[in-house]
Amino acid sequence: MTAIISNVELIDLDLKELVITDPIGKDNPPLLITSFDNSIDNNAHTDPNGTTQQALQLSDFAVNWEEKVSDSVLDKLALEGWIVIDNVFEDKALLALQSESGFIDYREANLTAGVRISHIRGDKIRWINKDFFAGFYYLQSINQLASHLNRSLYTGIRHSEAHYACYPTGFGYQWHSDNPAGRDERVISAVFYLNDNWEATDGGAVEIVDSQGIHHEVMPVANRLIIFDSNLQHQVQIAHRQRYSIATWMRRDGLVPFVEEG
Repeated sequence: MTAIISNVELIDLDLKELVITDPIGKDNPPLLITSFDNSIDNNAHTDPNGTTQQALQLSDFAVNWEEKVSDSVLDKLALEGWIVIDNVFEDKALLALQSESGFIDYREANLTAGVRISHIRGDKIRWINKDFFAGFYYLQSINQLASHLNRSLYTGIRHSEAHYACYPTGFGYQWHSDNPAGRDERVISAVFYLNDNWEATDGGAVEIVDSQGIHHEVMPVANRLIIFDSNLQHQVQIAHRQRYSIATWMRRDGLVPFVEEG
């Protein structure tokens, strides 16, 4: 098995209590308009600039989590600490997320405040907030999954957070766990993959060591969600083509708002 070199000691979460106005929530959803191909829906219309537009709704991201994460799947998650779910969303939601991920102004991802260590972590990210409409609805669906896990496994999840991630060619993310040393706010991690037609030669697989000490590799194919205990060690292999995903965390602490620097 590959030797594990953890970089959790390098991660420094600088959490600040901030006041946010007009927060997004179930009672204050954003208006969502995004671009699609005309073949998706014959009711789509074209704006004066020639862009096909179609409104999205929360129902477009509906997932029957009780069916996809059945009792037997829950047993595997409890025993081994990880599961993989394929074909998570219908085409409309997947295309919305793929489209949104391709038009983001990505920012450099850091391990410590203001520090970029590209030989350890090479992804560029953008936290999902009120400006990322498809991402917002993705998070609402993830919150439904969290509720299912709370009912079934008593995980104590209180909220979720996520960011879009882009790995340029030639970059990955070395072995780490998602909770820094001495912290346990993140209960469950999940990564949703966005690249169509991903091949083994494209690299970028996620490697994970489950709670039984067994090593696994998972290819980042579109519409696949890997779910795992946030304390498990994992890494992203070097990608040989640009790789897109959504990194997600289900947390047990209260919501701590953040401000992204411009």
